[in-house]
Amino acid sequence: MKNDVWAGRIFYGTLIAVVLGVFAWLAGGRILQTLPFLSVGAVYAFVMYRVVSQSVRAFVVMQWTLLLNYFTLISIDVADRLAVPASAPWFVGFLVGGIVGGHVWSGRAAGAEFRQSRKRVLRDDGTYHGGWRLALINAACALVLLAVGAWQLLLLSPTAGSAAVLAAAMLAGWALFRFPPPLGIRNGLLLAIPVVYIAMGFVGGAVGQIGIPHAWAFGTLAGILIGGRHWIGPKLGAPRPPFVIPGQRRRRRKRRPTAKPQLSAK
Repeated sequence: MKNDVWAGRIFYGTLIAVVLGVFAWLAGGRILQTLPFLSVGAVYAFVMYRVVSQSVRAFVVMQWTLLLNYFTLISIDVADRLAVPASAPWFVGFLVGGIVGGHVWSGRAAGAEFRQSRKRVLRDDGTYHGGWRLALINAACALVLLAVGAWQLLLLSPTAGSAAVLAAAMLAGWALFRFPPPLGIRNGLLLAIPVVYIAMGFVGGAVGQIGIPHAWAFGTLAGILIGGRHWIGPKLGAPRPPFVIPGQRRRRRKRRPTAKPQLSAK
């Protein structure tokens, strides 16, 4: 058991050291300039795995932002709006923070994958309690998405039309989860999000507003978190449909006494 614990620590610790070493070699003399983006990416990933993972829906949505943030920073790098490259340091930071936050580093389970313990209390109607903690996590994630979406608009497409896309996307995501349609329709609409993202990429490139597709994606994801949660009343923090399946309380089955074989009289 001790060998397995130390093996996990050594493996992931060595992996982090190798990733940071390669990054330092590639960064060269600009390592101090790129360090803020690496730090933000590391903290982002660590908080996502250690805190946001308490909410399944928020964790899934924030996982989608891994590539979204990377593509957004690539667009910012291509547009040369910052003095230093941002996409590569952020991606490396996310890898390091994900390794640190996604694994256990002490105790008997050291080296194993970190799993958040979720204590869900089942109501009589089959739904689950939420609480202020889940509400706070989802609200913070939605604010982060809107803040990042607004920040990239200021750098890439600071126009009223781009801001309108961000607002419209947030309303669309909110309506989809606040007033969910039937299962087949809403799943199709969820699959349409990346399709619209790609289409808006072509439109934004044609009109010189390359921040429009990112605004659409950030706004939609933020709207999903806002519309998919109860914010007032006794259900504060509880999730809304479409992915809420009423649970069932398990009933203990009474064991029937086994019939004893009767000995036939000779």
